Amino acid sequence: MIRDPKKVLIIGLVDSVHLARWLTQFSGEKIDFYIFASKKFREIHALLRDLAEQEQHSQYRFLSPFKRKIFVGYVDFIYFEILGKVLHKFTRKKFLTSLLEHNQFDYIHAIEFQGAGYLVDSIDANLINKQKLIVTNWGSDIFYFRRMLDHENRIKRLLSKANFYSAECERDYYFAKIYGFAGKNLPCIPNAGGFNLEVRGSNYVPASLRTVILIKGYGGTFGRAEMIIKLLPTVLNHFPGFTVHVYSATNDVLKIINALPGEIRSKIKITTNRDRVTHAEMLSKFSNSRVHIGCSVSDGISTAFLESLCTGAYPIQTNTSCASEWIKLGVIASVVDLNQELMLEQIFLALSDNELVDRASMQNLEIAKKYLDYKVVKKKALEFYK
Repeated sequence: MIRDPKKVLIIGLVDSVHLARWLTQFSGEKIDFYIFASKKFREIHALLRDLAEQEQHSQYRFLSPFKRKIFVGYVDFIYFEILGKVLHKFTRKKFLTSLLEHNQFDYIHAIEFQGAGYLVDSIDANLINKQKLIVTNWGSDIFYFRRMLDHENRIKRLLSKANFYSAECERDYYFAKIYGFAGKNLPCIPNAGGFNLEVRGSNYVPASLRTVILIKGYGGTFGRAEMIIKLLPTVLNHFPGFTVHVYSATNDVLKIINALPGEIRSKIKITTNRDRVTHAEMLSKFSNSRVHIGCSVSDGISTAFLESLCTGAYPIQTNTSCASEWIKLGVIASVVDLNQELMLEQIFLALSDNELVDRASMQNLEIAKKYLDYKVVKKKALEFYK
């Protein structure tokens, strides 16, 4: 007897590499995914678009209000963001309501709270209750936004409707329970899926021989890359043999970089948050970096922290993330207060201590094999849609 495929409605950020990687791991499984954008987007992430185009039996389908299934950023924007605000008819809420009135899914999976989760929360509860609702926490969805009364109330309402909850760290399972979740916890795994650890192959360069400092360049609401950028004159003058790569740099951080002295600025390569960089290219950058630095006021695990473990870059991460949970598993890394002096101390340590970074590289890979290998993560991810 052939079992019918499960029907799963995915609501999420279609331009996100994390959503694309999450869905990729189910290719070939008996699950049909119907994908709807929770927010405006410029374009579908290339990995997700290719996945849908290459699937012979249309396992991945994009949902749009148009009969021809036009699903491109500017059309979505005109329909929902411009006409929707003027006519109050073409809204994501009304489209999703109609979709649920005329279709039955095994699961609705809201991936990320402030977009997908809040959209689901706005729908009539009777429609949501006809399906099983999974909500997935990304990064700071609860940890940061719970501090704001309006967000706190919306988070509580969403969690009260959910049958299942998933997150990347135990911290957030705790907060979900505190804020009203009474359903079933799904496995605690990376929300973007696992990693192909064969990246550490014959071309592997020991961490102690690498001369690149890799910095996550987020500013804005959560990122505090400017704290690290302001330390670079001190760091590069003391370690003249090193260069810096700032990736995903936001405009506010770019201004700070451009204000640095010319001889320091000449040692910094920049990739902005608008540049198209594939996941494979990012992993290559990690594999050639001695240290990776992530600095923020709030985060989940931080995917970049996990990428450091898999590629041999020594991780330095602020303790506003869940990185400390990985220290308990045996990972060697620096988890630091959001403090410039302490951060500088750990950067100096990582750039000067060859034994430390090489030992961390080897030990972190063993931890990654146990918890982050894509086969290990996929096995647990399949439990989501049983």
